[in-house]
Amino acid sequence: MAGFELVTDHIHRMEVPFEVFGGIAVPVAFWLVVRDGEWTLIDSGPPEAAENLVAAVRLATRGAGVRRVLLTHGHYDHAGGLAALRLAWNPAVVCHRDEVPFVTGAVSYRRQPPRGVAFWLGRFFMRTGRWQIPVAREVEGGQASDGLAVIHLPGHTPGQVGFLHPQDAALICGDAAMNLRERLSPPFAFASPDPGIALASMVRLSELDYDHLLPSHGPPILRRGRDVILDYLDQRGIAVDSI
Repeated sequence: MAGFELVTDHIHRMEVPFEVFGGIAVPVAFWLVVRDGEWTLIDSGPPEAAENLVAAVRLATRGAGVRRVLLTHGHYDHAGGLAALRLAWNPAVVCHRDEVPFVTGAVSYRRQPPRGVAFWLGRFFMRTGRWQIPVAREVEGGQASDGLAVIHLPGHTPGQVGFLHPQDAALICGDAAMNLRERLSPPFAFASPDPGIALASMVRLSELDYDHLLPSHGPPILRRGRDVILDYLDQRGIAVDSI
């Protein structure tokens, strides 16, 4: 069974495979953050990994469990373990206010208006779940949540956020940037209703102060995370102040 591994002083990472569709699988990560002896989980993985997630959390926290779950966004591979976590510890669920209707089940991701051809087609094939989970607290960009700065990074979903850990100089960025096969890229276009705003969110990543970039898909980029974002934008001729 996969478990959590320490990646920075206060952040632990666990990764599981996730089948996107048609046998195509990608890794997806979620995170345990410890603060003053309490544990916060960021994202909860796909439903099929929920049993392993609960066991891994119990082991990593020595049975204490998690007090809250912060969501980068509510996609199938990020919020699918919420029901199992509620049964185990009933943690408070926290997400951006624009993500709330997708988490509570009021709205489906497939019903978002497409701004690109890829999403217009891809939304019919993307795996979705209607979690119908109550949200304990809504957050917005610029606020703090449990010692983490909330960074709004829309485009992939309306309410996607990243979480900046100032003490560890680490940014958990959700799907705002991916590092599959150790190549940086924007989120999958077939699952992103507005690729233009998604690109603007990558520019937003370049404006923040951190060393370690922790994406949900692909290995962490340690020590030079912001530099890798800047290099990516520079190679494509995208000025930081151009979007």
